Amino acid sequence: MHAPSTRLASLTLACLVALLLATPDSDARERQGRARMGSAKSGQAQRTVTRTGPDGTARTSTHDSTWQRGGGKYTRDTVHTGPGGKQGTTHVEAAKTSDGRVRDVTRTGPGGKTSTTHDEVHRTDTGYSRETTHTGPNGGVTTRNATGSYDPATKTWTREKLVTRPDGSTSKTEVTTQVTPDAPPVE
Repeated sequence: MHAPSTRLASLTLACLVALLLATPDSDARERQGRARMGSAKSGQAQRTVTRTGPDGTARTSTHDSTWQRGGGKYTRDTVHTGPGGKQGTTHVEAAKTSDGRVRDVTRTGPGGKTSTTHDEVHRTDTGYSRETTHTGPNGGVTTRNATGSYDPATKTWTREKLVTRPDGSTSKTEVTTQVTPDAPPVE
């Protein structure tokens, strides 16, 4: 276990190193970018990704996106170009609802096959509910129904998820987390 003065010295040193490594120009550019993105109603972006495999072979792909938002709605269209020049697309439409949001995603692969996902999230009195339906490129349907709720009396958060796969098989997950304010700190 470290003495409090050693922890303070380590924290101070870490903060000084972070300050020295941060350049004013990069901070200003980051703030400007966030300001533009937060207020913009539409835009476009291009992302290039290069991955190098264990054998040293580099593969580059690009992702060209255009997006538009306003009035509680959002759309994004992306063209993905792989290393061999093959292309796929993603189209997203999302909207706020009175108690959450709804989102539809359509993906089309290089071979022309399409998959769709419909996702709805709703606030409830104690948490949320979420329903997701995914239809794969071969027509198989997977559904996910999830709920989350918080009980302030017991300080317990409970999440449940039921997944039904295209073959009819199901799986259920339940996670319960209880907040214990008097627990000793983990070191």
